[in-house]
Amino acid sequence: MYNSVLEELIDYSNNIIDGKIIACKKHIKVCKRFISDLHRMEHDESFFYYWDEYEAQKIVSWFKYMKHSKGVLANKPILLDSFQKFIVCNIEAWKHIETGYRRFKYAYIQLARKNAKSQMEAGMGSYEAGARGISAAEIYTLGVERDQAKIVFDEVDLMSGKYVSKRFKFTQKEITHKRSRSFIKHLSKKAGKTGDGKNPQMAIIDEYHAHPDATMYNVMVSGMGARKESLIVIITTAGFDFEDKPCYAEYTYCSNILDETLDNDEYFIMITELDKGDDPKDSNLWPKANPIICSYKEGRDFLQRECKRAYDSNDEEKIRNFLTKNCNIWIKYGTNKFLNIDYWYACKKEITFEDFKGMDCYIGIDLSKTGDLTSISFEFPFLDSEIRKYAFFSQSFLPAAVKNEKMLTDKVPYDFWIKKGWLIATEANQGQIVDYWAVINCIEDKVKTYNLKVMEICYDAHNANLLVAELERIGYECVQIPQSAAKLDEPTRNFQDLVKVNQIVHDGNKLLSWAINNSELDTNSFGEIKISKKSTFKRIDPAATCIFSHKRAMTYWSGDLKDVSEFAEDDFLDKLWS
Repeated sequence: MYNSVLEELIDYSNNIIDGKIIACKKHIKVCKRFISDLHRMEHDESFFYYWDEYEAQKIVSWFKYMKHSKGVLANKPILLDSFQKFIVCNIEAWKHIETGYRRFKYAYIQLARKNAKSQMEAGMGSYEAGARGISAAEIYTLGVERDQAKIVFDEVDLMSGKYVSKRFKFTQKEITHKRSRSFIKHLSKKAGKTGDGKNPQMAIIDEYHAHPDATMYNVMVSGMGARKESLIVIITTAGFDFEDKPCYAEYTYCSNILDETLDNDEYFIMITELDKGDDPKDSNLWPKANPIICSYKEGRDFLQRECKRAYDSNDEEKIRNFLTKNCNIWIKYGTNKFLNIDYWYACKKEITFEDFKGMDCYIGIDLSKTGDLTSISFEFPFLDSEIRKYAFFSQSFLPAAVKNEKMLTDKVPYDFWIKKGWLIATEANQGQIVDYWAVINCIEDKVKTYNLKVMEICYDAHNANLLVAELERIGYECVQIPQSAAKLDEPTRNFQDLVKVNQIVHDGNKLLSWAINNSELDTNSFGEIKISKKSTFKRIDPAATCIFSHKRAMTYWSGDLKDVSEFAEDDFLDKLWS
C-alpha cells in the first residue's frame, strides 16, 4: 500500500490531525510536530536532522523476527501497526546531518495499560543490543521493584523468535548479544541497584509514575556522557498523588514542548490520554488512551468489563485505577484527600485585600517549631448577589537560613514563592528560627492598611503562648481552636462543601494550594474528621489556618438575628420581671 515507512507515517499523522482517527489533543500535537519537522527538514537550514528511511525499514523488519508472547496473537510474528511504527521509527530514523547519530536522546511514552508498551520497548532494547552494530552497548531496564524492572527484560526473552534467539545468550540476570558483546540487564531501586558506575547506551525506565524520586533517572543520564548516541526511554501510565513525583514533572515538561512553550529537538514524546472534560465511561473515547487495545474486539470488551467493574462497585480506589491505568488520566487526589484539587483551583478569583477594605475579618494562625513553616490566613465573609461566600488570603513565614535546606527536603520552590510574596523569609535570630514579630507585624500592617475589623484571631495553642499574649495586649480577641477531630469536624466538612459549590474564593496563592493538596483526612472512631499529612515534608500549615479561622467565621451570619430587647418598652420589661 505504501512505498515507504515515511509515506505511511505521513498518512497516519494527517489522519490523526484531520480527525479521521480518534486521538487526544497531545497525540494530535505529536503528529503536527512530526509533519512540521519534515517541513523543516526541507526548508529550514537551522534544522540539523534528516529522515533515514533505511533505518526505519530496518527496525520494522527486526520486529517481524520477534513474536507475540501472549494474548490472542501469541506466537505470531509482530507486525507493527502505524501507531507503533510512528513511535519506534521516529526514535530510530531521525539522524543528525553532520554526525549520522540518532537525533533523539530522550523519549517519554505514556500509554494506558495493555497497549503493548513493554513489547515495544523490549523490541527496541534487543534492536539496540543486536542490530545497530554498536560494540559492548549497555542496555538497562529499570523499575522500583525487581519484578517491575524485569518486565521489559523478560519480554525480550519471551518475544525472541529463532532468528533472534540464536544471536543472544539468555541468563536470569543478563541477555548478551554474542557477536557485539552488548548486553541487557535489569536494575531495581528496592534491590539497591540504581545503576551507579554504569555506562548505558540505552536505559528503559518502566512505570516511572511509581518512582518516588528521580534517583535512577539521574544516575542513568549522568552515566551516558561517554556515549555518542545514548537514549533514555521513560515508559509509563499515568498515576495519582503525583505533584511531587518526578514522572509528573517529566509529563509537564513534555506537555510544554508539545505546547511549543519550550523547545527540545532531542526529546521524542508520545502521550495518549483522555482529554479534560471527556466522559471516562464513554467507550467511543477510549481509543484516545488505548490506540492498540481498542483496535480489536477482545481489547474493547476488556475495557468495557473494567469500566463496569469500577463504577458498579462505587469503590473510589477501583475508579481511580480505571482512570489512571485505562484512561491514562493523572489523578490529583487519593482516597483520603481532603479536597479534589480541581475544585479548589476552580475557586480562584482575581481578588486583593483592596476588595475587602474596611470589612470584617477572621484570622487563623498555625505556629511552627522553631525552624519550620509558620502560616496565617485572613478570611472575609461576604455576600455575592445575596449568596454567602468566604474569601481567603494566606501568608507564610520561614527562617531565611533554612530556606535552601527546606527546598531540598520539601521539593518545592520556596525561593519563587518568596518573590511572589506568598512566603516571607525572616532574618531575625540569624534566620535560624521563626520570627514571631514578623507574624505580628504582618497582621498589624494588613489591619491598618486596609482598615480591617478583626473579629477574632483563631489559633492552635501549640507554641503560641508568647504570640497570643502579645496579640491580646494589642487588643485582639484570641480564640484557641482545639485540635481534635471532634472539634474540627464541622468546619472541615463545611469548608469542603463550600469549595465544591464555589462559595469559597482565593487569590491563587500556590503555596496555599500546595498545602491544600497535601492535606489528608484523619478520621476518628466516631467518623469525625480533621486534616493531617502523610509525610513530614508535605506541609499543611497554610491549609490548617483556613480551617481554624473558618471554625469561627462560619457562624458569622448567626449574628443577623435581631436583639428584640431594643424594641421593648420599659413598662413591658417591668411586667416581664414582676
